[in-house]
Amino acid sequence: MTSATESTSLSRVGDPYPPYPYSWYAVAFAHELRRGTVLTRRFLDGEIVLFRTASGELSAAVPFCPHLGAHVGKGGWIEGDTIVCPFHEFKFAATGMCVSTPTGEPPRGAALTTLPVRNHLGMIMVWHGPEGQPPTFELELPESDPDWHPIATKKLHFHTHPQEVNENGLDHAHFATIHKFRNFVVPKPMEVDGPRIHTEYGGTKPVPVIGGINFHFNSVLIGLGFSLVEIAIQGGLTVRQMVLPTPVAERRVDIYIGISAKKRARNKALRALLAPVERLLGWIVLQVVAYEVQRDQIIWDEKVYLEHPKLAPGDGPIGKYRHWVRQFYTSSS
Repeated sequence: MTSATESTSLSRVGDPYPPYPYSWYAVAFAHELRRGTVLTRRFLDGEIVLFRTASGELSAAVPFCPHLGAHVGKGGWIEGDTIVCPFHEFKFAATGMCVSTPTGEPPRGAALTTLPVRNHLGMIMVWHGPEGQPPTFELELPESDPDWHPIATKKLHFHTHPQEVNENGLDHAHFATIHKFRNFVVPKPMEVDGPRIHTEYGGTKPVPVIGGINFHFNSVLIGLGFSLVEIAIQGGLTVRQMVLPTPVAERRVDIYIGISAKKRARNKALRALLAPVERLLGWIVLQVVAYEVQRDQIIWDEKVYLEHPKLAPGDGPIGKYRHWVRQFYTSSS
């Protein structure tokens, strides 16, 4: 029988997860936030409200009205270029400033606390960083790309941390053990560029009947909340993959997945003809990616975090990655 002391010791195996890293994080898909929409999303230890005004201006804010504390994301609505608090109908612009009240001039300094927000490649991204300071880096990506189809999307929920999710892409050994890739290759070593990491790798995924399909991956990780992987698949299909972990509580993340197929034809008529097929193939890839991520979930949900792991030679550049991630935490953390 295990003693109380031994039980306590066993429950403490592993190290505390790091705090929430400073990064851009996905909070919605762009198609969820059309003009006139108000959304409430879990973010870090609380909630944020996302809204898009009638003219299309995008905003993200702490959801509590500075008047008497009502939650503007639950019952609030868009009126013109403002969001209206459901309690006393104070109106707030996308900047957060209160612009009118039913009873007269807005109270001095009345404003929602807003967060930096961007739309990149169909993902709504919000910045988490030191309060009152601007983002320390930008994603530098367009809202959309005319050479690629709109993203097919899926959202999953895991017990893990953004640092662990992104480390997974640099764990070369697990591509064979978890995802069953054969002939795994790394054409060139990982490259670090400030808040970015560039990697390239490939391998063969076993497929019944035909034997296998070759994949080649080119990826960029920007901070700990955004990764973009361009995948060349044997047969001529090219897709973009985004698997974006957003912390919503301690050791809990929402993972936003977006897959977009590349438009292969140059001719407009041929593009229109091929579009349904390419979008369907993108959707199929989305299901495969979600399935593969859920194979990782089996591990993530049950593993512990080890600050000083005993790494093996075939693990990939995990140590170099662990050094790189330090820039996204405060010195005190």
